[in-house]
Order: sequence, then C-alpha cells, then structure tokens
Amino acid sequence: MVHLTPGTVTQPPSTEPRASEGRALMISYLFPPIGGGGVQRALKMARYLPEFGWHPHVLTVQQTASGLTHDPKLLDQIPTEASVHRVEETPLWQSLFARTRRQMKSQGQQRHGAPGGLRARLRPIMARLRDLFLVPDEQVIWHKPAVKAGLRIIEAHGIDVIVSTSGPATNHLVALDLTRATGLPWVADFRDPWVENLHQHDLPSMRRAREQRLEAAVIANADVISSVTRRFCDNFAARYPDAPPIALIYNGFDPADYQDLNLNTKGSSVFTAVYAGILYPKRSPATLLYAVHRLLDCGALDPSEIQLVFAGIFDYPGHSENRELVRSLGLESIVQTPGYLPHEEILSLMAEADALMLVGDDDPRAGDYIPGKVFEYLALGKPVWGTAVPGEASDILEKTGQGFLATPGDVAGAAHQLTSLINDGEPHPSASSDIQQYRRDYQAGQLAWVFNQLLPTDNS
Repeated sequence: MVHLTPGTVTQPPSTEPRASEGRALMISYLFPPIGGGGVQRALKMARYLPEFGWHPHVLTVQQTASGLTHDPKLLDQIPTEASVHRVEETPLWQSLFARTRRQMKSQGQQRHGAPGGLRARLRPIMARLRDLFLVPDEQVIWHKPAVKAGLRIIEAHGIDVIVSTSGPATNHLVALDLTRATGLPWVADFRDPWVENLHQHDLPSMRRAREQRLEAAVIANADVISSVTRRFCDNFAARYPDAPPIALIYNGFDPADYQDLNLNTKGSSVFTAVYAGILYPKRSPATLLYAVHRLLDCGALDPSEIQLVFAGIFDYPGHSENRELVRSLGLESIVQTPGYLPHEEILSLMAEADALMLVGDDDPRAGDYIPGKVFEYLALGKPVWGTAVPGEASDILEKTGQGFLATPGDVAGAAHQLTSLINDGEPHPSASSDIQQYRRDYQAGQLAWVFNQLLPTDNS
C-alpha cells in the first residue's frame, strides 16, 4: 500500500476497483434534486464511486429545503448502487429564516419593499442574527439532525470512511462530530477555501475568528484534506504546518453528459457567445460589455452580427449594475438573460454556441480559482472568450488552445481577443494538453484511491 504523507500535496492516481466493497458516508447538503454548480462534485462522485468498489451513502438535506434552485432531472444520474439519506433541517430555525433565505437565494430577482419599508428595516436585523447564530452558514440549522442521522447510518450500514464536501462548511462540522464519535477515517473536501474565500468578505471580526477556529478544528481532525486547485492545496499546506495529507482532485466534466449533444454551431450569421452561472459583485461582465460596445462604436462589429447570452443570475440579489450597464451602453438587443436553466438545457445551449464566455473575478486571488464551467468548456472543445486573472484557469485554457482571454478591466484586450475569435475561432490545442485528469469518472477513482489508503491493508 502507498501511504499519504502528512502536510504534503499529492495528486492521487485513479485506482482499480476494490476486491471487496467499501462503504463511504458522503456528507453533502447540496445534492439533487437541488440544482446548480454546487451539486455536481458530490453527484458525480456518487455516480462513479461504485465503479471502483465503493458504495456511497449520501447524507443530504430533505428535498423541501427552501430558497434553493431545483433540477429534478439530475436525480436520474444517481446510480442504483448509491443510497441517499435525506434529513430535514431543525424546523424552528427553518421557519424563522425561511423568508430571509428565499430573498437571499432568489434567482436574480430584486428585493421587494421601499427603502423605508418594514422589510428594509428588518433586513439588517436579520443579517445581524445570521452573523450571530448561523455560523459558519445558514445550513448550520441542519447540523444536529444530520449528525443524529449520520450516526444511525454508520451503525446500520457498517460505514468504512467519511467524506464531507463544502460548501456549505456545515458539512464539515457534521463530519467532525461523526468522526469524533466513531473514530472513522475522514476526508474533508474543499470545493472552495473557507476563511480565505474571496467571496466571503467584510465578516464581523468575532465571526471571522470563530470560523477560523472551526476551520482549524476540521484540519486538525481530518485524516486527509482534498481540494480542487493546486493553489488551494498549497495554501492549506502553508497555513497549517501540521496539516494531514492533502490530495489534489480537480473539479471536472462528465463525458456522459456530452455524448448526445450536437456540438455543431447553428450555422447562423449571428456570432453567439454563452455564459452560464452566477455573476457576483466581484465577477462583473463589464469588461466584456464595454469591449463589444467599443467594437460597435468604431464600426468593427455590426449589432446584427453578435449575441451574448447570460444564463443564470445576471444581477446578484440586491444589485442591478449589470442590467443598468447594458441599458447605458445600448446593448439591449445584443444581451439576453434567460435566467436559471436546468443543467441539461444549459449544456445544449452551450453546445449550439459559437463561443463560451468566462467572467473572472476582479481580485488578485482569483487566479487561485478554477471556475467549474471551465471544465465543461473543455468537454465541449469550443473557444472561450472572457476575462481571467492569470492563474490555473487561464493556464488550462492556454494549454488546450481554447482561451481568448484578457485580464479584468482590460477593455482593449478583450476587444482584440473578440476580434481574433470572430476572425479565427478555431482552438489550437497544445500537444501537452491532457484532459483525462478533469474527467469525473477519473476523479472518482482518485477519491477511491484515497479511501483505500485510509483502510487497513487487509481490507484493500
């Protein structure tokens, strides 16, 4: 057996199936029929772990959880070999914060109520209550019920290993209690950083200190830490000198999702570029919109020749900057915002596009991140126009020859890249480009390999 080394970042190999079946408890609040990008990693691990001799028992929230997008078609991807255990949140807390959650998680709709109305006055009070009681996130109201259910599952099914995947970070707190109670080995998987998350800013100092203590407890008690980018893994190793072994398992794409797609473009004279996902305050399409406006203004592009489609949340709840910018630049006929679409429809929309868009975060740390859509873009093999702080995401797209990228704020650069793309939009992949490590089935094998290292040799 190969042993993982404490404090060292390792990219595991994919493994062969086990001779005897192992049983893994996977803790993931986000799981189908909940939709969105956050469910994909847990869903695909559950889908492919059985191929490597592991039976996943998924501990997730009851389907009726409020304020979340739903994509029931994703349920079809859960294999019969996986067991899904659904647990309700604490009813009192759920009732108390249900309205606030619906407002905060609404699909791009603006908050209602006049500035001086009752709702406006209650909003900061509710936000303060969340800061005080809902730590590390709103899903903490699921914590205690999930721990009770987890203990029952462990006893009833002879679980061999625990894996928790965040966000939300509450998943790790559930796993922490379970591993302390049972002594089972535990893999803590971070899809994003916790206290170093660039989207988690302006936290009250007391809350931030509390979350730092919680993160440290997770690192100290987990047997393995895994994360989705090299820089995330290196940052954990640097911040925690006594960290357990750290496994690099990228996010990825599932080849099965693309086998029935028609990857040909529409054959239309209109150049169509598609973005799918959420646009946060720091993830602004302004550079791309100004670039299109510049090309229109100088006559290099005709309005009838281009269409930009932003599927998902175009303006984050409580914001309207993007729509206002579209109006001020006169791009209403060019920009389409169909809203949230099921994953299957998103893939079809992207498959028909001439190009795909990447909107990078305007933050120096953004180069540490690889947006999940990058891997879907790899699977589709289409050119990618957009913005990105230099880092792992831009490196991947450069190696595959798909990237037509500028840095956030570089309007001239984005305009130049768009012109190049329209004139010669064929990707030119590097001979060194290897995308196997980004396949979901391969990554399930990597996780299975980690599981195998945590069990006694005679169980392998």
